[in-house]
Amino acid sequence: MLNLIRQNVGQTLRRQKQHLLYPLQRHQSSILPSKLQSTAASQAQLSDKYSASWSLLEQSRISEFDIDAILLEHNVTKAKYLHLACADSNNAFSINFRTTPMNSTGVAHILEHTTLCGSQKFPVRDPFMKMLNRSLSTFMNAMTGPDYTLYPFSTCNSQDFKNLMTVYLDSVFCPLLREQDFLQEGWRLENEDIADESSQLVIKGVVFNEMKGAYSNAQSLFGQHLLNNLLPDHTYSYSSGGFPMHIPSLSYEELKAFHAKHYHPSNSRIFTYGDIPLETHLETIDSYLNRFEHLEMDTGVPLQARWNNPRIEKVTCAPDAMNPDPSKQSTVAVSYLLNDITDLKESFVLQVLGELLVDGPSAPFYKALIEPGIGSGFSPVSGYDNHIKESTFTVGLQNIADTDVDRVVETIDATLAEVVKEGFPKDRIDALLHSYELGLKHRSGNFGLNIIMNMTAYWNHSMDPVEYLRVNKTLEWFKSAIANDPEFLQKKVQQYFVDNKHKLVQSMKPEETFTENEEKEFLQLEDKLRSNLSDDDKSEIRQKALELLKSQDQKDDASCLPTLRIKDIPDEYTGAEVEHLTLAGGVPVQTSAQPTNQVAYFRALLDTSEVPDDLRPYLPLFASFLSKLGAKHLSYQDLDTQIELHTGGLGTSCNLAGDPSNLNSYTDTLLLSSHCLDKNIDSMFNLWNIIFEDLHLKDPQRVSTLVKMNATSAANGIAHAGHRYAMSTAAQAVNPVSARSEMYSGMDYVNLMSALSTQDGNAILAKFQALYKILMNKNSMKVALNMTSECKDQFLKSTDNFLAALPGQSHPIKSTQASNFVA
Repeated sequence: MLNLIRQNVGQTLRRQKQHLLYPLQRHQSSILPSKLQSTAASQAQLSDKYSASWSLLEQSRISEFDIDAILLEHNVTKAKYLHLACADSNNAFSINFRTTPMNSTGVAHILEHTTLCGSQKFPVRDPFMKMLNRSLSTFMNAMTGPDYTLYPFSTCNSQDFKNLMTVYLDSVFCPLLREQDFLQEGWRLENEDIADESSQLVIKGVVFNEMKGAYSNAQSLFGQHLLNNLLPDHTYSYSSGGFPMHIPSLSYEELKAFHAKHYHPSNSRIFTYGDIPLETHLETIDSYLNRFEHLEMDTGVPLQARWNNPRIEKVTCAPDAMNPDPSKQSTVAVSYLLNDITDLKESFVLQVLGELLVDGPSAPFYKALIEPGIGSGFSPVSGYDNHIKESTFTVGLQNIADTDVDRVVETIDATLAEVVKEGFPKDRIDALLHSYELGLKHRSGNFGLNIIMNMTAYWNHSMDPVEYLRVNKTLEWFKSAIANDPEFLQKKVQQYFVDNKHKLVQSMKPEETFTENEEKEFLQLEDKLRSNLSDDDKSEIRQKALELLKSQDQKDDASCLPTLRIKDIPDEYTGAEVEHLTLAGGVPVQTSAQPTNQVAYFRALLDTSEVPDDLRPYLPLFASFLSKLGAKHLSYQDLDTQIELHTGGLGTSCNLAGDPSNLNSYTDTLLLSSHCLDKNIDSMFNLWNIIFEDLHLKDPQRVSTLVKMNATSAANGIAHAGHRYAMSTAAQAVNPVSARSEMYSGMDYVNLMSALSTQDGNAILAKFQALYKILMNKNSMKVALNMTSECKDQFLKSTDNFLAALPGQSHPIKSTQASNFVA
């Protein structure tokens, strides 16, 4: 539930969380802002036309989100359908299945891939990819979780929504599931050189190779083992994505059987969200569900039997070549099994505790584990996680010396004991509650999609998804609980952590021969698969490989896929009214009054064209640290608390904008962004003001700590976003914007972080001090404001006061000209 609020707050995540999702990344498109009005959504209705097919289980007004929720059950198949009606034009859809594999062959993951290799109505390979240029979707993807698979999309066009829904439903309920698709997406034996029949038969396959890459990352491997070891009795003891050594155990027949059982309407949960009427959706959904009868099945996940004593597990990994300190490559984490996620009150308390314990520089575990410099950052999956049937909490460190493992575990135990004794500062609890209040009011462009994603795990195990949306009810209960009992949270820490016997201590250290041994195992597996092959078997494998190659080279006729026509796209302009003015002696300001639900939004651009070349690579680092160093009378811990008490975060990032009429021209700026409740506008600007006036740039230890955390996070992200880094590196030769982007967020940046993580903090501080003098003024500043019309005058006055206090004189932002660009 808390995820549903927090995803709207817009704060930068302070830690990397891994939920073991395996998205079909090549199908993902970008999220665009939706046109969200604050008017009440019209009530969703079920007419007599569909009452014979569907039963109404619940209909409720969710005032927190201006949503009318209607929960239906299909009378024949018992499929569940939740429609969230609201005045949001960015409509979203997802069909979800509870998928509980009982092995690590990756059957659920491979099935996700193969369903998207063509269906009865649309017999073309990769229909998602082919729909990209036939659609105006704002998101398209499919992904596999530990015990669920979901197929979500969103779009602002009603005809496009119908088109995509048809493609999605046909893909999951009527896939072709050809053996050829299984061989391509799952695994196959094939000549190493397809052109050379005498070459060795080796294992190939999309998912097989994907998971080899995923688990080559030590932190991904650690997170997977942690889940398997903490919940060893059922589906969570396996890898839903698939362990590469186990994937070749999966047969084509087993894949089809898994689909027949799990991808049945009786095991489905369907979401729709937005302003398209319910009955428009029912017409399409019924056309598929009415083909099926009810299927009795049990895909449920039982509760894990609780341990009588904590357990210790040790795993190994390959050495990390990118780690600048070879003596610190171990990881340790302590993980606790907590509650059933369908208990929303306890889940709320535990997520609050998770944030209080780990998030931000004032958190007890940050002070106890990060600040002493024992490791470079929190271990994988640190924090509260409610993406499976029973929630977990994990905390630990990565990149530590192997001799520090016991020290870290002892520090964790001692920190929890101290929290039970001392409790949490009231201002941190207040800051957290404020962030929830703001989160309820703030709306992001992908709000509907986020609701669906955040509800998926809960509804996967609950009969009442609507209860998840009643946030105010749980929030008020929580406020009452902590008011009535000052030690409420301390007692929960005692119950769920100190006294919890279902506790796992898992450590991981590198093994020099790990990669070599793993490769030997793969070679032995291939030898075993080859050893029992007859000549006829080899001939059949060769023939199937050639047929697959031929089919891959053939061009599909995509005309069977639906497409938008010109007439389907509204031609009226629905843009917002924008007003331009100047404040504080000439600073250009753009304003637009919108129904923002009493939330004020501030954005500003700072010109970086005067930054010298030797300082420019440090810009993204400087930007990310701007609100984390402390300012004026506030330490970095106090500044963090004040930011959360009064705003939705103070964000700074590098911003590049190319000139569409001249590829060699672009603007390079820092983007400042923040939002707050209308009542906190002056407090928000006061925080920005002290950062501009007196940023703390005299603490090398603080800078070193942040650099190490950034370097670790950047390095850990390579395995999950390798394609993005590869594209960025290749694109830098195309135009100057791409070259600059590679410097700010590509492998150039990752390598710089790795190098800086071993340097003295004073050298980095000197760079920051130089950048601070150049940038922190209103020279060449541009501002954009969004607010309600009622708040406009107040917001403009506060903005003018803020700008007037800044040093400098306003000038137009300069464009950078890259003459005769050569990368």
